Amino acid sequence: MDKKLKELPWPTFHEDSNVWYKVTVNQPVIKGERLLIVTFTPNTGYQQRSYEREFIELRVICKKKNGTPIIINRFGSQKKAFINELWSRYWNYALIEEEDKKRITSYIKSNETNTSYLIRELLTWVKKSWDEDALQKKKSQGKILDEDFALCPEELPEGMVEWIRQYILPADKVILHKKGGWKGRCYVCGQEVEANQNRRFKHCTNNICPECGSVVTCYRDTSDAWNTTTVENIVAVQKGTDGKTIFFRQWRLLRDHTAKWEDIPRCLKEVTRYAIRGKETTKWQKEGKDNYYMRCERYTLDNWTRWSGNHIYDNGYCFYLGNTKEELVGTQMQYADLEGYLREARGHNRNPIYFLEYFVKYPVTEFLWKAGYRHLVHQKIFGLSKENRNTIFWQRTKLKDCFRFPVRLLKVLPPDEWTMDRVAIAGDMWKRQGGKLSEEELKAALRLGHGVNQLHRALNHATIVKVSKYIEKQFMKGKGPETELYDGIDDAIRTYRDYLNECEQLQLPLMDHAILFPPHLMAAHERTMAQVKFERNKADQEKFQKQIEDLEKYIWEKDGLTIRPPQKQEEITKEGVALHHCVGGYLKRMAEGETAILFLRHASEPDKPFYTLELNPKSLSIVQCRTDHNKSYDREPEIKDFVDTWLKKVVRKGKKKKIA
Repeated sequence: MDKKLKELPWPTFHEDSNVWYKVTVNQPVIKGERLLIVTFTPNTGYQQRSYEREFIELRVICKKKNGTPIIINRFGSQKKAFINELWSRYWNYALIEEEDKKRITSYIKSNETNTSYLIRELLTWVKKSWDEDALQKKKSQGKILDEDFALCPEELPEGMVEWIRQYILPADKVILHKKGGWKGRCYVCGQEVEANQNRRFKHCTNNICPECGSVVTCYRDTSDAWNTTTVENIVAVQKGTDGKTIFFRQWRLLRDHTAKWEDIPRCLKEVTRYAIRGKETTKWQKEGKDNYYMRCERYTLDNWTRWSGNHIYDNGYCFYLGNTKEELVGTQMQYADLEGYLREARGHNRNPIYFLEYFVKYPVTEFLWKAGYRHLVHQKIFGLSKENRNTIFWQRTKLKDCFRFPVRLLKVLPPDEWTMDRVAIAGDMWKRQGGKLSEEELKAALRLGHGVNQLHRALNHATIVKVSKYIEKQFMKGKGPETELYDGIDDAIRTYRDYLNECEQLQLPLMDHAILFPPHLMAAHERTMAQVKFERNKADQEKFQKQIEDLEKYIWEKDGLTIRPPQKQEEITKEGVALHHCVGGYLKRMAEGETAILFLRHASEPDKPFYTLELNPKSLSIVQCRTDHNKSYDREPEIKDFVDTWLKKVVRKGKKKKIA
């Protein structure tokens, strides 16, 4: 900002009246340009007897030649957001001289005399200037504009209609039947058919066409099921009329209720246009969709509307390859192995638009794909978890720069066996080892999986190779030679983690090899659990009881099942003995508020151990829920649904979901 503008004095206004603001206008000439400076000064007399929040002193500086208007407050902050502050005021309570009104109306070319509407016209003029300036900047930078949807060709891609007839329609094995299920039309043979006497057509079930014998899916013609009105989503690539923008056009192939398909173009309803120009992407829609109460409602928009985000509509579509290579010539996308991607990707994980888009946005995608690390690309397209979002530096231009560890370590596994989780483990171990990690150590860490992050107490006193061999040896005890290492290794890791935690509570020296690696882990674990119980003190009991009282808000009962916290410390110990797991070692952590233990029981037997649940009190997420011999709750859908419902309706009620 020009120094002269900064030094302009701010007026004061104090009057015992209901006037909120006084508006004053100056028109200085700075650097040869006549400016319009409108200052909004709050009435300090009104504020002293008002319960309204304190008004901000604002100044609107309007320029016509050398830049767009700006709005600042008295302390010099320049923010366009201040316009919202001005919009929210009631200008019938503003004081402005007639001469100042004339200056404003002359500058913005307005005939308005009402103070309230005049101020709004001024602010509208400011916002319009901002919008025009932003538009010019976007044009100069080659950005995609709202109206650029018109650059998309209107004609259908060459050969697409024949492709639909040859590949899409034969896969449409559907009978659309009338209410009652006796009559319908088969879209395989195109005939009107009547159901067999013993087997009527039922909505969303499979049947056999009485006419052609094809296995079909039945849909009632008055239902709101997607297949009732639509055959498939279809996407094709076309280059825009400007020669720079690549459009991915998406149609819904509407069902021809005659099943003759004489005019396929008439049945194609274009609903979405995705655009890529350079590294910028955007999306327009001609159709909206709302989901509510297990129902879906689609509605047609009046015009092509720019949509926030570019998520794929309806989660899946068929991609027409016919003209793709020709349309992508001259862009970074021409080097993408699209056909190879379509062969490998399956179901809803397949998203060719994202595959091509990421070849443009993230240069390393091309190198990962060609080097064989295709699982990483597939996972990126499908969507990364919060933990793995920054595992790879996707913006880098070289393969060696995209990992958090040297590429020589990639040799420990074939390229097609690398996943985001394994890349994350390798990066974490490289950092933990201070940049000194051998291939043998990485192999050991990868064998343990993410469980290696729970073994920091052991890694402080032994190498990952020794820890890995010890856990594998303990895990294989009593198991046959056909047992797979990865089949339940997590349980062995958790047992060892709990044992180490108990040793730390008991202040046992883990640098002692006999303590760090006991010959019989389970027996040692049971001993430390018993000793922790013996060593409990009064302070811990008081802390524990306080945590129990806090957990009573999570008591819930439904469908013959109930969840409740333990009432005494002894209950947790007995729970571990009855179900043959290590919950007894969690007393200290629970007393300190690090975790929360609850019991899942049959309502008819509230005191009989059934499932033990561990809840993270900070992230409000399930750590584990286990029954006899550490069997997880997700093996029983009824139990998992009950726990998930409890977590949503009771624990997270009214709170944003967090991820541990």
